[in-house]
Amino acid sequence: MPPSLDELLAHSQKFLEDLRERKEPTLIVSHYDADGLSSASIFAWIFLQLDVPFHLVFVEQTYPDTLEDLPFKDYSYVIFLDLGSGYKELIREFTSNKKVMIVDHHVPSEPERWDHLVEINPYLVGVDASTQTSSSTLSYSIALRVVRADENLIPVALAGALGDRLDIGEKSSLLGLNRAVLEEGKKRGVVGEAISLRLFGFKRRPLVEALASTIDPYIPGLSGNPTACIKFLESIGINPRNGDTARNIGSLSHAEIKHLASELVKYMISMNVNVKEAEKIFGYNYFSLREADSSPLKDLREYAYVLNALGRLDQYGTAISLNFGHRGKYIVRAEESIKEYRRLIAKQLNNIVEQRSARVVSGRATIVFFIEENMPKLTGPVSSILANEFAQILRNTGNKIVGVASPLEGEKMKVSFRRLDESVNLGSLLQKYAKELNFVGGGHPAAGGALLDEKILEELLKRI
Repeated sequence: MPPSLDELLAHSQKFLEDLRERKEPTLIVSHYDADGLSSASIFAWIFLQLDVPFHLVFVEQTYPDTLEDLPFKDYSYVIFLDLGSGYKELIREFTSNKKVMIVDHHVPSEPERWDHLVEINPYLVGVDASTQTSSSTLSYSIALRVVRADENLIPVALAGALGDRLDIGEKSSLLGLNRAVLEEGKKRGVVGEAISLRLFGFKRRPLVEALASTIDPYIPGLSGNPTACIKFLESIGINPRNGDTARNIGSLSHAEIKHLASELVKYMISMNVNVKEAEKIFGYNYFSLREADSSPLKDLREYAYVLNALGRLDQYGTAISLNFGHRGKYIVRAEESIKEYRRLIAKQLNNIVEQRSARVVSGRATIVFFIEENMPKLTGPVSSILANEFAQILRNTGNKIVGVASPLEGEKMKVSFRRLDESVNLGSLLQKYAKELNFVGGGHPAAGGALLDEKILEELLKRI
């Protein structure tokens, strides 16, 4: 860990030690995706160890309307997790007389300091927080400094990082602080990694189901199509069944895995997937060593998917319970939520692909699809899938950015953006135009979001 990051994290220790001494009830505000849920779980665990009462709230973002509804008047201490760095000016308006800590890894807004603010964002000390850290691994590192951290929090922290797709190193490996937490987990015997096929839920799902469920990377013609997956496997000489039993990855020999990986890469290239994207089918897998092979939390990428599904279906209690180690009925609830989440995502994607969407708006280099229903929590995952599945098609029509929009209450809408060209820094672009056009927006270089009305969206698309 860079010394500068270590020094930054030390500021959180003083903040939390002060809380330990005062036993002051604290408001914790967190984002609801995998990274936010993991961060919130780790902080809930910290506060239980400190014996400090807390009120945990999950929000879409620190929008003005959201901040107005939060019970700041009841608390002297406020913590923001996986959000806040890009909206410090707004936060200051509502918390100027509070002691505030922000733990975030999104591109921060210009320095906005006040006496009682502690901001833990690696960007502030020259670390690329959008690739090297997640809010969850930052939260785990903070836990290490304040209390005796539970090693079972390590898979939780890594699920948060993987949920933000921070496995961007060679062969889909984790980098920076995320890698450091992984190495700690390996040393403690709680997590493992292995280079193999990167198929979704490969530890527990039958081979055909794992192949059909894989969308990162997206496999044209196979992702979402079990029948086509069976035909593909048979065409390359791999029998998907052993008698009456469906085969899984564990039943394949080393030679079969190597052959399958090679044939998948060749197939994807033949379907106009670029070589770099096609080669992502083979790389590092991460898994919890203390989880049963049959569990949806075994494969840490699937764990992240479970948390994202629960967060977007408002099942926060189930997510926190799973992160605290509870299983049983919570696993059953999670499995049910995954089915519903996949159904909702598939419906929105089908509407877009089959051109049944409410509207499509194009700009100079951006295309935005509208979701008919008021489902702002689905704009992020739908935009990510579009950016993966249809990147080449969208680029061929001159687009460098794709967005998905959903109406909110009143005249506002939420738009989630994903870049299609690595030369684009979405977080910085959205922050710049947010000031010029008076809307709320920001994010990471590769992904961002905005809260704005339709007229401003049209002007934004003219400028980007």
